[in-house]
Amino acid sequence: MFSLNETTLLSALNSGNIFSIINSTVYPSYGIYLKSGAKAVSPTSFLGIEYGADAVSVSAPIEGGSYTTYNKVKRPALIRVVFTLEGWTGFSGGIPNITNFSLTSRSDLLSSLDRMVSSADLYDIETPDTTYEDYDLQRYNYRTSSQDVTLLTVEAIFQAVMQEAEVGIANTTAKSQPAKNDTSRGGSVSSGNVNTNASDATIDDVKGALAGLKSSLSSAATSVATSVSTAVSSSTKGITNAINSAAESSINDLSQSIDELVKGLS
Repeated sequence: MFSLNETTLLSALNSGNIFSIINSTVYPSYGIYLKSGAKAVSPTSFLGIEYGADAVSVSAPIEGGSYTTYNKVKRPALIRVVFTLEGWTGFSGGIPNITNFSLTSRSDLLSSLDRMVSSADLYDIETPDTTYEDYDLQRYNYRTSSQDVTLLTVEAIFQAVMQEAEVGIANTTAKSQPAKNDTSRGGSVSSGNVNTNASDATIDDVKGALAGLKSSLSSAATSVATSVSTAVSSSTKGITNAINSAAESSINDLSQSIDELVKGLS
């Protein structure tokens, strides 16, 4: 990368040393970029980048030889980026320092950082060693001081967004697709209406059901009497007859009530 900072460039030219010119104008590549390739922020300089990654292993005892990657979970990596932006004056943060060939003011930088924290955009962080892809800005801090009233120092903390491959389940058994296939990736969910065989009950259906219940009760009276008579011994025949008579009487009363209800519905 080439620096067009006026101060360092004029100082190198005045020295007359070609190596001084090269060292002053060429510097390691640092940057924070959008996925489109555009710069997310344009600071005056980068002070440093700290990278950290860790993982969590199972804490419970495990059988010997069974420790695999399944027992170890990687956490999202964190990157701490520290950079500065020099403004024109300490009385206003909205005036950019045009002597650094920049139109970005301190207020502009802070507004950009607010948008980056609020949005779910992903960024690529470029360093001389490697480019870290798919990072999201989690938080940022900034400071100024009475000694450097025009200098804004920012600490931005990025966290990796670990993206996995998408898993889809295809419908391999159904010979026909659902009514609205665009609402189901797997082809096994239909959002259309389902026709059923159920219908609303009518008065004739109710009358028929009650008449059938009356017939069932009449036959049940005979079955109850026969079952009770067979189950008990002849020594309790008198008690059995009493039970049969009571059961038959109750069933006859219920059958009569059903008859009257059916006639009322007619």
